[in-house]
Amino acid sequence: MREGKTKISAYKKELTRIDWRIVKRIMISLYHHNKMKKTHIATKCSLAYDKCRLYLEWMDVIDLIKKEFDEDGFEIVLLTERGRSLYRKKFNGNEIPVLESLY
Repeated sequence: MREGKTKISAYKKELTRIDWRIVKRIMISLYHHNKMKKTHIATKCSLAYDKCRLYLEWMDVIDLIKKEFDEDGFEIVLLTERGRSLYRKKFNGNEIPVLESLY
């Protein structure tokens, strides 16, 4: 063994498949609450924080959401115009059962 050198793997967890029911829950929450912190999104959507963060990163890459900082320095998430458009086209009519499960 070599002394003083340790190999540290840079393992970054990524989504292996997209569950559109989770995307739908996130989008409905963001549409109705406008701006939310990541922890609040995870709580409202009944997701583990790590899993929620992975979905938010994916949604940011495909321009469905954007991240900003509020006046207190906290990162907040909101839907982009593309995200709002997708919500209106695909999710607007089916939101009642999902909303009931969120609250």
